[in-house]
Amino acid sequence: MGKIVKGIVLGAAVGAGIRVAQDLRSEDDLGAIAPRVAKTAGEAALAGATVGVLLTARDRRRMKKMAKSARAAARFRSFAETGLQVAVPALQHAATTARPHVLHAMEEARDRAQELSDAARPHLESAGKKARKRYEKEMKVARPKVERAAKDARERAATVADLAAERAKRKLAELDLPTTIIAV
Repeated sequence: MGKIVKGIVLGAAVGAGIRVAQDLRSEDDLGAIAPRVAKTAGEAALAGATVGVLLTARDRRRMKKMAKSARAAARFRSFAETGLQVAVPALQHAATTARPHVLHAMEEARDRAQELSDAARPHLESAGKKARKRYEKEMKVARPKVERAAKDARERAATVADLAAERAKRKLAELDLPTTIIAV
């Protein structure tokens, strides 16, 4: 209702203001201006009331839509809460029902793993023994080669040490320094 009243007042004021401005330009008799201003103000007030009615109707439609949306949201919330109230006990019941089955499955899996471990143990021990034999065999084959390589390396090192000692003696002799070298 407020928009209708505002429309009437605003329409009357604007209509009267426009008519007064037009009549004052024409410089007619001031006594004749008043009825025309009143008539124009009344027509403008009617137009303002019409605009107010349209705005009020629009607001009512919007409010209905909002109320409908609010009801739908409340209904959806109610469904969600009801679903939650039903789902929690159902999930608790399902967990309680499933617990023995899960525990049984765990025991079965542990037993199966133990059986597989027991079955694999002889194969692992056999593979370990075979690997040990192969290692010892390879060591027997490689030992003479390693010993020969070590002997050759010692001989080369002794030769290199002797050559280094000779060079050192020569250098010391060139510098006129004593040349006593102790062999280790």
